[in-house]
Amino acid sequence: MRRAIAIVLGLALVGVGCEKMRGSSPQLLSQWQSRTLYTCCNVHWEKDEVSDANYYVGTLLPFGTPASVTAVTTNSVTFTASGANLTLNHSYGRDQESSQAYFAKVLVETDPHVRFGTYPPKIQLAIKEARVEKGMTREQVIMSLGYPATHRTPSLDQPTWTYWYNRWVTYTVTFGDDGKVALTQGQAPTRGEDLSAPPPPPTPAKATKPAPKKKK
Repeated sequence: MRRAIAIVLGLALVGVGCEKMRGSSPQLLSQWQSRTLYTCCNVHWEKDEVSDANYYVGTLLPFGTPASVTAVTTNSVTFTASGANLTLNHSYGRDQESSQAYFAKVLVETDPHVRFGTYPPKIQLAIKEARVEKGMTREQVIMSLGYPATHRTPSLDQPTWTYWYNRWVTYTVTFGDDGKVALTQGQAPTRGEDLSAPPPPPTPAKATKPAPKKKK
């Protein structure tokens, strides 16, 4: 009986190994390694893994971090970035897009800092702190939070995006007709600020009376 169990477990491990290798090829790896890559957005990772469920919890890898691909399989890509060796897994959204298409969204050839530099200072701060606030555009939300998992948000044109805070808790980001965040619900990483509101007008300087001239 024990021998039978051992054989079954051995076959299962072989199957897992084959699944990891299936679709991997030197040519595919070479294509990824020939590119200069950056993280598209803020990425959170746990135990050296990044999930396409895009959990908010975990260690933050900032947007625009240079990345070098070291391995590619059918549904994962392993890369080094900021001293960490991470594996990005495409597990939940396979029915909506190919793994290669998903990897190409997360690891991009254009440094997002170029676009980031055109945003207002308050938007920049929110992105650096991985927050979502009213008034942010879809592009800015993606840079700050990453892409919503496609099995719950199959199209970025949807008015409401669903994100995972962790494996059990979700939150939503809803956009208004102007394409900017109008509402967040659930455990969203936000301070409740409205970044679409114009800044208050500067306080006019008080007029000062000239100092009286001293009599000679």
